[in-house]
Amino acid sequence: MSFLKEITDYKNTVINRLLSDQELCKAVFYTNSDFLDQEDIKDTGELIYRNIYPHRFIPEISTDMKTYLTISCTDYRASGNSFKHGVLGIYMFTHRDNFKTEYGYTRMDFILSKVEELLNSSRGIGIGELKFNSLNEYVVNDKFQGYVLTYRPVDFN
Repeated sequence: MSFLKEITDYKNTVINRLLSDQELCKAVFYTNSDFLDQEDIKDTGELIYRNIYPHRFIPEISTDMKTYLTISCTDYRASGNSFKHGVLGIYMFTHRDNFKTEYGYTRMDFILSKVEELLNSSRGIGIGELKFNSLNEYVVNDKFQGYVLTYRPVDFN
């Protein structure tokens, strides 16, 4: 297996975990302020390449009001003779008109909490648990903002 083939597997694992949570999928798919009260999404896989991307960039976002999650794997390097480590980043952002919800928290805070719940200290990405690395605000432009949440997986070379 290639030295970095696991990166594709990591991204697929992350996407599958995100898609497994119906509340998170509703927060990403619906633009309503009462997104949790909307009907379940029957085929969450349809969110891939519509709202959830296995790479950092997305198509043009200037005219829509969607919410997006994108994934990046950066800063991978060898650590000793038998391990490698890097940074797994989850970029989550939405149109500023989608921030307000009916639930007493912003859409982005809800999404951030769900992603953290699904990924922090989880197994299946690397040889151990994912370790929280950082949380920062993420500003795409004057209409789209959110967060970037990063973790450090460790794996064999």
